[in-house]
Amino acid sequence: MHSRRQQRRRRSHRRIRSCDVARRHMTRAVGPVMPLCQVPGADLRRGAPPPGAVKEPLMSRIIRRTLLASTVAAAAAMALAGCSLADANATGGGNPADGTVYFGVSAAQTGQYAQYGEQFKQAFDLAVEQVNAAGGIDGHPVALKYEDSQSDPKQSVTVAQKFVNDPEVILVFGDYSSAASIPASPIYTAGKLLQYGFNNSNPDFTDKGTQYQWSSSTTTSDTYTWTADYIKKQGVDSVGVSYLNTSDWGIPAYQAFKAEAAKVDLKITAAEAVDPTSDDYRPSLTKAVAGHPEAFVHIGYGPDAAKLVTQLRAIGFDGTFYGGQDEQSFDGTPDAAGSIIGAQFVQTNPDPAVQAFVKAFTQKYPDDADVTNFEAGAYDALKIAVAAAKAGGTTREGILKGFGEIKDVPSVVYGSVTFDPTTRRILNPQFTPTILKDGKWVAYNG
Repeated sequence: MHSRRQQRRRRSHRRIRSCDVARRHMTRAVGPVMPLCQVPGADLRRGAPPPGAVKEPLMSRIIRRTLLASTVAAAAAMALAGCSLADANATGGGNPADGTVYFGVSAAQTGQYAQYGEQFKQAFDLAVEQVNAAGGIDGHPVALKYEDSQSDPKQSVTVAQKFVNDPEVILVFGDYSSAASIPASPIYTAGKLLQYGFNNSNPDFTDKGTQYQWSSSTTTSDTYTWTADYIKKQGVDSVGVSYLNTSDWGIPAYQAFKAEAAKVDLKITAAEAVDPTSDDYRPSLTKAVAGHPEAFVHIGYGPDAAKLVTQLRAIGFDGTFYGGQDEQSFDGTPDAAGSIIGAQFVQTNPDPAVQAFVKAFTQKYPDDADVTNFEAGAYDALKIAVAAAKAGGTTREGILKGFGEIKDVPSVVYGSVTFDPTTRRILNPQFTPTILKDGKWVAYNG
């Protein structure tokens, strides 16, 4: 009998005229234009596009059109922000009459990534229950306000505006993807509202952000530098590679892997960029394994990895597969057995704090026995935000100050968390090799 999460996944498988003008411009710019991260083959790097990318001159027209639309959309959204920021900034956000402390959540409740939004919500709700049972924040209860972004850049900008205009909200969690978070960052910055992209691994989220963008996620550079090192230490000398052809995530992640592979003398026999929405990766995979690599690396997410590994086995490749994310995406995918990834959270970790979290989660959600890095990361994020509010205060200014002050906050993912106030990411993240065995990621010492 399938769990509720599996069933869900399968079912889903003002004041003045200038404000009105801004709204019209934003609608015109965003409505008919595909976000850059979804344009097949889009690549903003200098030089030639990666393998599999759409070639000039069509690509130039697509990029110019998309960049223009993105710029107009951001400018229009900023104009909208100016129409109502004054009221929010006058108070700095904070407690309403009943004393409740509100955090916002920008995440997918519908659409392609709704599975992750549900995982986040389960963990957030558990953490809120625990925080409130322990007295809240200096006696004030904590509550969450959810908005459905679909993890879509167009929707995330609108969601950001709603939260900025709500003076009760002192921090916003999200979004699931860097592609959805980064376009919304200027809105949060203009509203002086901390955007906690706890799941955002693209370094640009913080590197090109401001003091209002923070993340407890490891970066793609950290992850895939570690991956190249680990594979080489396993005695592997050559790999074929596929990576998502997205300028915000897949391409920079591949560049980090490629650079480290060159340093450690790990040969990439071929690398193929793939469309994350595709159902047929076989043409790209055939090219990627033509050089007979010893192992295969997929730089991507869970859903695409599940399809890709099945097709990789179908064309006859039987080497080790390094790729994937959550266990749920690999449900019903026997070809994924033996996949290896570096993880921050392992459900079977004997650490008492980890086991207490796993026990509490599975008791609250008995139909969802698999606890992944997504639930653990959201759970940690809520607890970290509470620690920051306790340290700095329950206003937008206060919680921002608190993020720069907190140290050694207990974490089920990392053990403890301290932020580097310059990079606004955690110090010294660690990875654990894990292997998919009997449908679960378990620590791997092979």
